[in-house]
Amino acid sequence: MFVYSKWWLCLFLILLQYNRTPAVYAQVFALGSCPNLSVVPDFKIDQYLGKWYSNRSYFAPSLSGLECVTTEYVKNGAKVTVKNIGIKRITRMRSSTTGTVRHIEPPNGKLNVVFSGDPTQGSTNYWILGTDYTSYSVLWSCMHFGIEPINTRIAWVLTREQHPTNSTIDAALAVLNKNGIDHSKLRLMNQHNC
Repeated sequence: MFVYSKWWLCLFLILLQYNRTPAVYAQVFALGSCPNLSVVPDFKIDQYLGKWYSNRSYFAPSLSGLECVTTEYVKNGAKVTVKNIGIKRITRMRSSTTGTVRHIEPPNGKLNVVFSGDPTQGSTNYWILGTDYTSYSVLWSCMHFGIEPINTRIAWVLTREQHPTNSTIDAALAVLNKNGIDHSKLRLMNQHNC
């Protein structure tokens, strides 16, 4: 009994630490190191710019209570910014977050985004696992939040169309399958009545 009590206390302390960590991190927890996934090898950020619709993702507190979420990447000189916009379900008010994108290891699809002005978000890695630039993009983030070997993971499927075709979604899910990522935990984002 005493051993289990220590385990639960340790879990409680870890979750308490998590609550002080930027909420962009997902609610999908895993043990061990973050997996080494394949990213887009020759990522072309200029083709990636523009508006994307959030189609589905793992649960993330930063998206809780939002629908009609879009993400827009804009280049201004050498600087790339990202703006996430959603509509709060109950109040129908807009909510937005803006961040600065940094290309970690050009030319591959490893990005880092630093969000400003929102205490629930911070700096996070965004890996582009697959994109055709014109219809879908699959993003991944895996972060340790203070104590190894626990990490948090999130996957997103973004689409250029608000209501993508089945073939577009199939192509995105194939990227997740290729990387061994469980897509059964993805939650569909409401994009109706926006």
